[in-house]
Order: sequence, then C-alpha cells, then structure tokens
Amino acid sequence: MSRIKKSRTAGNSQEGYTGKRKETSSQAQEAKERKRKGKLKGNKSGARNVHQSAKSAQQHAQNDLNHKRLGSKKAISLGQKEVINVSKDVKAKVKVEVKKSQPMPKVKLINETVENKLSPAKELELLENDPRLNDLLEQLDSEESIDDADQIWVEKQMARHQVLMTKLGWIDEDGEEDLIQQFEDASSALDEFK
Repeated sequence: MSRIKKSRTAGNSQEGYTGKRKETSSQAQEAKERKRKGKLKGNKSGARNVHQSAKSAQQHAQNDLNHKRLGSKKAISLGQKEVINVSKDVKAKVKVEVKKSQPMPKVKLINETVENKLSPAKELELLENDPRLNDLLEQLDSEESIDDADQIWVEKQMARHQVLMTKLGWIDEDGEEDLIQQFEDASSALDEFK
C-alpha cells in the first residue's frame, strides 16, 4: 500500500473545503487596489521625451543665468560709503563710523563732453541723422505744436548745427546776397572768355 503524506489542513471532513480563508468585502477591495497598483508599473507613453525636454529647458535656463560672458549683477561701490549712527539722546554720545573701501585718487575733473571728442564732420553727420530731431523738425514744418522742453532741445541742436557748419566753412556769414554777387561776377568772367 502506498504511503499518504501528512498535511497541515484540519482535514477534509467538510465538503467544499479548499483551505482558503473567506475574505471580507473590505479585504477584497484592498486586494483589488494592490493588484491594480502592481499592474501600473512604469511611466506613461512618451514620458521619457517629456522628461528630457523639461530637463534640457531647465539646463538652458540655468546656463543663461550662469553664463561667463554676462558678468555679475552685483552692485559695485564707486565711492566712499559712510555709515552714520546718531542717537537722539543728548547724554549718549555715539561715535560716527566711516567705512572707506579705498581712498579715492585725486583727479582733476575736465568738463569735456562726448560731442567735443568727435570730429566736427562726424558730429554734424550724427546731428543731421538724428531721428528725434528730424521728427520734431517735421512737426514744426507742418505747423504742429510741440512741448516746451522739445522746443528748447531743438533750438539747442540747431544752434550746434550752425556752429558746426561755420567751423567746417560750409556756411558763409555774408549770406545769400554775397552768393548772388558771386554768381554775377562768375557770369561776367565767363563772358570774357567768349
């Protein structure tokens, strides 16, 4: 006769006994949720590309912020800083603290504008090609009114234009009458050669 192996079950005395425990409805729900979470492993389709593009956008933004050639945005003190602490009490005397970054070198200041560093011809060219001046002159030609500040600025620019023209010798101080006289003299000189 063959041997029967031992089992840990209580026995098969009841019909339909399989050895499984009965689950309550809450246990069944938890089991379903665990099974569902197990199925949802991994990322959604296309997640790799989305992640890489977002990562590269962050790197580009970071590179733009830390670019070597852009320089620092930190403020640099150009002069001496003075920190003064004064209390209102008469009895308490507070010392004045002065922080000096570096002693300022003694320099002779020259009141020279940028315009004086340009040659008169170059300055005249810049003045004639100034879009703001041209717009304001067009408004004045069409008899439109302009602001007082703009009017003063236009007069200043036109005065500078006249000074530059006389410096370069492009305007005679004699005026149009002298030009007419020169034309008549030239025509009489041409008549001599006929």
